[in-house]
Amino acid sequence: MTDQSATQTPDFALPFLLHGGLLRGRLARTCATSDAILERHKYPAAISRLVAEAAALASVLANALKFNGVFTLQAQGSGPVRQLVADVTSDGQVRACATFDETADGLDDPGTAEEASVQKLLGTGHLAFTVDQGNAPERYQGLVELTGRTLSECLHAYFRQSEQLETAIKVASEAPCPNHNGWRAAALMIQRMPVDGGKILSLSKDDADEAWRTAVILLGSLTTAELLDPGLEAGTVLHRLFHDEDLSVSPPRPLVFGCRCSRQRVEETLATFSPSSLGEMQLDDGSVSVQCQFCSTEYIFSASDIEVLSQGTTSP
Repeated sequence: MTDQSATQTPDFALPFLLHGGLLRGRLARTCATSDAILERHKYPAAISRLVAEAAALASVLANALKFNGVFTLQAQGSGPVRQLVADVTSDGQVRACATFDETADGLDDPGTAEEASVQKLLGTGHLAFTVDQGNAPERYQGLVELTGRTLSECLHAYFRQSEQLETAIKVASEAPCPNHNGWRAAALMIQRMPVDGGKILSLSKDDADEAWRTAVILLGSLTTAELLDPGLEAGTVLHRLFHDEDLSVSPPRPLVFGCRCSRQRVEETLATFSPSSLGEMQLDDGSVSVQCQFCSTEYIFSASDIEVLSQGTTSP
């Protein structure tokens, strides 16, 4: 287990406004969360970086929405990484995982991890966003092709094409090194909010346009070190960037690694399979082993458990 106490501070998403709400932003730090996710998998370096950044981006996006349920960011492609998933619950539990070709070359090379693009890792495919509110009759879903070099560029394309909402995002991740234990990841997003009834608060259109351009330039000046440094408080980061932009910061919202898997859920899933399908899953001793793709927890069902499931009833 990685020693988090000396190197990591609690993770959070920090909401903020600029110019009285003309611009809205979120800063999400998912350092301890990303490390907790990745230490359960031991992915190659390039995959770890992709998963860490997906978790940070999902966290910043989820905290820009009002919902009661689960926000999911999911990419599917033709490259070595077949599927990438990160989800965030409305109470701040984050998890993420990837399915990939373990025989692909160079995935564990540090240089590959630094330079690997979305096209190299995921190939052609799409990026989807889903908000599942449980019993709600409809689920919100957005979809965009994997057209950018990075996940954040793909997100820019989505907001530009689908939401018609000007958005700027910066994401960063850093592998364990002699200076710190564990993975670190963070993302900062700003958005220009839609005009309400033709009025842009107290600013003229020209001033509002200039305010947006300035904020984007300032975001671009943010360094990876500043975004990830646990010794640099998030409020300080925002103040350094936006102190002249009528900055207003709201209380942080906690983020933490959390998986929703359970033996009962796995059992309910197994109960949907036919007896013949369950038989194909059984090991030599008649048991069935199921491993959660998010947290790597292994659930073992004995031969007698499988017999009960085959009869169409779940065990107590």
